[in-house]
Amino acid sequence: MNETLKIFTNKIVYGKLFVKLKTTIEGLKKRFSDKIVSIAITNAILIAFQIIYLRLRFSYINSQVPFWYTKMWGDYQLADKVWLNLFPIVSLGILLIGLAFTIPIKRYFIRYGLTLIGTVTISANFLLTASLVRIVFKASAPFEPLVNPLYLDLIVPAIMSFILVQFILPRFISYAKDKDVVTSPTIHSHPGMLLSEPSARGGGFVYGIAFLVLSAIFVGFPVGLIPFYVALFLISVLGFVDDYQNTHPETKLRLLENPYVRLGLLLLIVSMVSALGTKIFSVSNPFGGILLFNSQIVSIIITTIWITWFLNVLSWSNGIDGQYAGIVGVASVLIILLALRFDPLGIEDKRVAIMGAISAGLCLGFIRFTWHPSKILWGFGAMSAGLVLAFLSILSSSKILTSVIIILIPFLDAFVTVLRRLLQGKSPLKGDRGHLHHILLDRGWNVRKIAVFYWITTAFFGGLGYLTAEKLTLQMGLTLVGVVAFVLVVLNLRFKKEIIAPDNPLPENPLLENPLPKN
Repeated sequence: MNETLKIFTNKIVYGKLFVKLKTTIEGLKKRFSDKIVSIAITNAILIAFQIIYLRLRFSYINSQVPFWYTKMWGDYQLADKVWLNLFPIVSLGILLIGLAFTIPIKRYFIRYGLTLIGTVTISANFLLTASLVRIVFKASAPFEPLVNPLYLDLIVPAIMSFILVQFILPRFISYAKDKDVVTSPTIHSHPGMLLSEPSARGGGFVYGIAFLVLSAIFVGFPVGLIPFYVALFLISVLGFVDDYQNTHPETKLRLLENPYVRLGLLLLIVSMVSALGTKIFSVSNPFGGILLFNSQIVSIIITTIWITWFLNVLSWSNGIDGQYAGIVGVASVLIILLALRFDPLGIEDKRVAIMGAISAGLCLGFIRFTWHPSKILWGFGAMSAGLVLAFLSILSSSKILTSVIIILIPFLDAFVTVLRRLLQGKSPLKGDRGHLHHILLDRGWNVRKIAVFYWITTAFFGGLGYLTAEKLTLQMGLTLVGVVAFVLVVLNLRFKKEIIAPDNPLPENPLLENPLPKN
């Protein structure tokens, strides 16, 4: 009996050890595969750059180039420029040899073997790439730069923004969880929420403060930007305060739950920018010419209403994981292009382009943390990104129609949503599940597909807006508006049949929060 028990116990122990060993080996194989792919992709990028760069510059290169540096000085070091094709060939050979050495390493699990191969192959091909560029520069006739130097000036702020987000967001998410600033599908209820697991709040606050810090570093404090900086800070803080009260029902800040209170605060903050800083002094007349606002008061009112509408329109397209970061990121890139379209380029245009690069870098960094399933929500602080885009679009001298085309899908979705709510006798500020992304979700689209759809449509319509920025092709703009509006109206009319009265419970949805009774 004891012997049988001992054998049975040994089987259990050895079985567990076998499972653990098998899991460890599979994990190592997966890790090695990921490293091999990373090594191959990095080297392939360097090789592709060599081929493309050589093809673009080949006609400018002298017939003889310094190539044989190991030979005596003079003509002995020169070779026909055709020999430069050896660079990508040798780089490809280095990559293939390195990949060949990964076979025994994967088989015997040699520690740090893949790291060594990656370091050697990437370093060697990087040096070969740098050598090729150096030879081309030394042995070529004058040529135009491949990339406009103005765009190169935007790389540093964009990269700094991306790195800053990667550093700050994980720590902020931990802080938000410690303070219980977290939205959970099992606790909080909102008719338009699409969460599958708990997520921290306050992403808009991080975006706004990070944008302020980086703008102060790369742009400084010009007098015209001070009101904008102050307004952005206030909206960012207001967003985080709203996120806090939203997750803490017992707080005295519950007054912010009232949408009309939030709207009033937004109008008050935005009017500061309009009164003390940037204003819209004219709009294009659909029947020809330009409508000028000679009155400062009229200009302030128009600017305040437009900016407030703009940032609300954007924030309403913030219901899908990864959706908002992509929309704002793409729109930021288009703002850069609009700012750099002038010749000569003014100081203010350069500032707008730099701030657009900062916004684009931040949003690119946000995608990783807001991608489904999201680790952090933008929250009400998403208004900060809307304020940035609205302000920069005015500074870049973009026409209102151009700005509308850039965010055409969110703009028309918001317009139809407001109209639908009014026709149903609801408050236009009361949330529901009637937005376009909700309709697409109910029709079987998954969250990631919807997010990418919004990115692509923003890029497409934004590109059209950029191409027609100075021409103001009204017919084209109205046609686009009409087509998309028709699609949205049809979708909403079909969806209207499925909408349940406000007093009835919402239809079940696996991604929708479980509504709980409010105290």
